[in-house]
Amino acid sequence: MEYAIETINLVKRYPTSSRLATAGMPRGPAARGNVGGFGAIIDAVKGSRGPFIEALKGINLRIKEGEIFGILGPNGAGKTTLIKILCTLVLYDEGEVYVNGHDPRKEVAEVLKNLQAVLPESRGFNWRLTGKQNLEFYALLYGLSDADARERVNYLLDFTGLTARADDGIQRYSTGMQRRLLLCRALLRDTPIIVFDEPTSGLDPASAGEFRKMIIDRLAKDEGKTVLLSTHNLQEAQELCDRIAIMERGKVIASDTPDNVRHLVIEDRMLRVAVSGAVPGSQEGLIKDLEAIKGIRGISTEIGTTGNFQSLSMRVEKELDLAYVLRLLSGSGLVIRSVNTEEPTLEDAFNLITGHDERKGPRRMAGGF
Repeated sequence: MEYAIETINLVKRYPTSSRLATAGMPRGPAARGNVGGFGAIIDAVKGSRGPFIEALKGINLRIKEGEIFGILGPNGAGKTTLIKILCTLVLYDEGEVYVNGHDPRKEVAEVLKNLQAVLPESRGFNWRLTGKQNLEFYALLYGLSDADARERVNYLLDFTGLTARADDGIQRYSTGMQRRLLLCRALLRDTPIIVFDEPTSGLDPASAGEFRKMIIDRLAKDEGKTVLLSTHNLQEAQELCDRIAIMERGKVIASDTPDNVRHLVIEDRMLRVAVSGAVPGSQEGLIKDLEAIKGIRGISTEIGTTGNFQSLSMRVEKELDLAYVLRLLSGSGLVIRSVNTEEPTLEDAFNLITGHDERKGPRRMAGGF
């Protein structure tokens, strides 16, 4: 199978709440105590008439086997709707969707054999049982034999580092341990595709780091799983994902590796130079000379208590030859103490693509699926 997940011109519409509230229902005083006919209720549920909200507007994605793929976007972008469609929880309206070649609308059982979701808000554990007993219970619900259940549960407890606490009641588990137990439950059926929705939300930095490392080292590398995750944590996406898609208002507006998204969208970087030996009042002429250099977009200075400036910060084009800038600074009598450049972050690119950045000029989109 070339692609673990593929969507082609995927469209999902939801009827507006006002139509749901009124479609086919009697109006006025006669409406009291009357819920309308059965056909009207079906029409309201199906959303066959009236205005709609398009949650997904022609989504095209191809996620390769064994890949860690991230879905990013602001609230309301359509990320959760996309995940629910893949998990067979929501039916799509137009287009095509395939999970290891199976259509979630027509082949529900086959899709669920290939994909398992790990949702942070999901629980379903019995708080009177230990972590191990809970997993054994779910293994039997999933149809594993007693012997296979014991073997799989022991393997997963070791896999997630919970063996030492396996016989503790889960009310004694930390949030991070409960998240790992959720992962154990998701892996009981050993599906090739794992879907995460905000996998580290609510975790402290140390626990979040451990969970991310588990996704990379255990799930992707050791187990060879395909991992799809939705996240608001842009640093997490940059660290974890082989490729990402940025969604906004139901559309994919950029899709590529995190590095390519950062560097194709943003055409500049920050240059910070710490200096000494400046003569008070001399910075004005130097700044004018720097501003005259093509490729320097903005300059700010840090002034010391004696009136001398101690450092310069410049936003410069990525391809600018910094040697000329440094020669100009040293030629003005300054002593250069340190030079640092900062590459654009994925957060910078995200803000620019989604229109939350104050930079001027047209947005450049990273292409490719």
